[in-house]
Amino acid sequence: MEDLQFEAEFLRWDQASQNSFVFACHLTSILGIRVSWDPFNPDWIASAANIDLAQAIITTQHLVHIQYKNGWKWAKAIEVSAGDKLVTMRTDGGDTFMMKTEGQDTTTGYPTLREAIQRTFPSLVRLSQLTDPDRIYGTEDRERGGWAQAVYPLRARLQELKEMHLHPERWNDTLEDELTDLRSGEKSSCLFDKN
Repeated sequence: MEDLQFEAEFLRWDQASQNSFVFACHLTSILGIRVSWDPFNPDWIASAANIDLAQAIITTQHLVHIQYKNGWKWAKAIEVSAGDKLVTMRTDGGDTFMMKTEGQDTTTGYPTLREAIQRTFPSLVRLSQLTDPDRIYGTEDRERGGWAQAVYPLRARLQELKEMHLHPERWNDTLEDELTDLRSGEKSSCLFDKN
């Protein structure tokens, strides 16, 4: 894609506007933006191997939010079985159940592990963000900056506080104030995104 951006830089405006993709590349070249596109990167949550995703969530012990027995529960993955197609989950209350790691699960009513992760962590796009919380949208060059890079740590902290809020023994007034501030900031950023 970067090669196309480089070539599109030398096109005239009317030539570039004949194709919307070429025109987008032309505009990014004029603005000095370089866009890399790697749709099948194994680090992406959407394209990571099911076993890699399951192992990452087991190793990090991240909780996923899932509907279980007519209510929403937090659960963590504890082991992978059945040829990497099932993962054993345990709720905060100690109940265990099985979820599929791939495909659609029409028998149990549970989402797959991938779906549960994507619903619980909607701002995460890379597997490395699960394993390394300081990594921001996979940008290796922090000097590139950008809106997503600036906002991710705040959204990650907001998610962390929302999870902690469900555990009253770990909650205090300072955390409540921080949660309130971050929620206000999130509303402001949504307004900014629309403009």
